[in-house]
Amino acid sequence: MIQWTKEFETGSATLDKQHRLLIDNINLLEELLHTTNPTKQESEFLFQLVDYLEAYANIHFTAEEKCMESYRCSVHAVNQQAHERFREYIHNYKRLCEIEGFKVELLRNLHEIMRAWIQEHILKIDTQLRPCIGFSSKS
Repeated sequence: MIQWTKEFETGSATLDKQHRLLIDNINLLEELLHTTNPTKQESEFLFQLVDYLEAYANIHFTAEEKCMESYRCSVHAVNQQAHERFREYIHNYKRLCEIEGFKVELLRNLHEIMRAWIQEHILKIDTQLRPCIGFSSKS
């Protein structure tokens, strides 16, 4: 389970709320991977999670990129490139699920990729926005 801490904060309340929602959904995925007999609602969540991640990428990434650009964050370009790779991963994952169906192995792989994304991208790239917002609000 990933626990939200201050180290995840970007300085933007909106982006942080969206990041928290992502973490909550990935934590729920982790819980469901350990469930031997998921309910119908839990199973439906698993099917809808990929659509959520796709929508998240479209909505959140656009807002985050605009925010980084407006605050002239030095990792803006790196962030955009990472977002494109994420979008491509989700697109390919979705196609794989259409071909193979939702298998536990695929869901475990998705969980690991998302955990890594949260720990590597949010903590190492997104949080570089924090000093930009802090600096800008002081000027």
